[in-house]
Amino acid sequence: MTTKFNPEWKTWIKTNIESGQNKSGLFKILLDEGFTYQTIRDEMQFEPQSKSEFSVDWKSWIKTNVDDGHDRNGLFKILLDEGFTYKAIYQEMQFEPSLPIEQLVNPLKPKDREQAINPLPAVDLNQLFIPNGQKLDSNALPLFTVDNFLDSLECKAIVTEIKQSLNAEVLNEIVSGQDFHQGGVCELGLSNNPLTKEIDQRLCKLIGIDPSYSEPLQGQYFGADQSLRSYTDYLEQHEMDHHDALMGHRTFTVMIYLNNVESGGGTHFPAANTTIKPKTGFAVIWSNLGSDGAPRTQSARNAIPVIKGYQAVITKWFRSKSRLPNTPPMFIRDVNELIPAYTEAGFAKAKLPEILFSKVQKFYQSNRSAIQEETVAGDFIVNTAKSDAKGSSLIDLSAELRAEIHDNLKTLMEAWCGKALMPTYVYGIRIYHRGATLKCHRDRLATHIIGAIINIDQDVEEDWILVIDDHQHRRHQIALKPGEMIFYESGSLIHGRPTPFKGDLFANVFCHFKPVDYVPRAITQDT
Repeated sequence: MTTKFNPEWKTWIKTNIESGQNKSGLFKILLDEGFTYQTIRDEMQFEPQSKSEFSVDWKSWIKTNVDDGHDRNGLFKILLDEGFTYKAIYQEMQFEPSLPIEQLVNPLKPKDREQAINPLPAVDLNQLFIPNGQKLDSNALPLFTVDNFLDSLECKAIVTEIKQSLNAEVLNEIVSGQDFHQGGVCELGLSNNPLTKEIDQRLCKLIGIDPSYSEPLQGQYFGADQSLRSYTDYLEQHEMDHHDALMGHRTFTVMIYLNNVESGGGTHFPAANTTIKPKTGFAVIWSNLGSDGAPRTQSARNAIPVIKGYQAVITKWFRSKSRLPNTPPMFIRDVNELIPAYTEAGFAKAKLPEILFSKVQKFYQSNRSAIQEETVAGDFIVNTAKSDAKGSSLIDLSAELRAEIHDNLKTLMEAWCGKALMPTYVYGIRIYHRGATLKCHRDRLATHIIGAIINIDQDVEEDWILVIDDHQHRRHQIALKPGEMIFYESGSLIHGRPTPFKGDLFANVFCHFKPVDYVPRAITQDT
């Protein structure tokens, strides 16, 4: 806002007043030019008479715009600019602005609208990292795909919910009036379905962005011959007037197909010359903005009509600004989450070769007397029992046995993860005691990229479960018996044993590798 008139504006005001122009009209022009109310009042020595009553036309205007879902803060500002008193507007709208008056934006004024939307925050596209994603080889559009992000049972459950939730209306009056969309759409953000809520959270983890930057999850269902014309996900200028402009433009879109379509369906990105075919659980992620924060027109897409059957999808949009007053960083991955995904799930059960298992068991039995109390940095192992003892003890391994474990597992684990591996560490036989818990964590970044947990011995009252999150951010529960092991991407996947151990001992060996070509990826700061 401008608080001082230059000589030209002073002359303009004087000339127009002397020629008999309406002072209220002049006052409004100066407000539109960005001068503050007080500055104009002091210069003109005049204050417009505020209006406290609405005509029938104004009342109809208010009702129509409120019913259409237009931003009430913006409507409030329009009425203030038209000279109505704060109290009169509040009483008619039954609404009080959520922002201070000086921050309200009149969507009908180009300058106000420009101030609300621009300057757009720059979005560092290099921070978008999808560990298990395949990146489209295109300069036109940053686009990733992820196979089987949702499994078939999850997809079926969400399709059922979409069908049950489908609204009779088609999107909203504005959109349907433009024949924008002929399929069924439902908002899943208010769903009480635990699976839907979980998937919503998993999508935020998939893209690595704080949930406060996201819109509620949306479900869409298309039958045969129902389609969309070419459109973009970033908000057009006129759409910003009708949406919460405080959250800015849509930065990224995550869309997941929930079924295989019998015939037709899918999405075509003309700028990237790419067509996405619908597959059950298939995720597609792309950017709607350029690195400067400006809308990316190359993100325009066409939905291919369904010829036979139906197509169901869920879509989640992310915005350039957080809804929280204390803004968190947009990208929230830690360094361990920047490790590539080497397998689809991230873990697999296997059996230790019998000969090696016998050698390790023999060493274990022969060296029980060499057990020593273990202290693990970071308090990852906690004894919840009423005891002063540590949660675990350790029997160290000989150098020869360490090397033999590495040599035996290297070929097996290379075949599993598809990478040439470098042995980094074999940990001795850790023996957990009654009441022990292992905090959920990711392993050491420098050396523990690919690992194996080998169960050697146990005396338990019930299985002591290992929980582990896969690359699709589902949580799994794994039980191991002596001679069984789990291969897992230990540096990137959260894992632990949060339930107190019920038993007298649980003995494991830990073996770690890293891919020969692994280079840690650095975190860059938000711009």
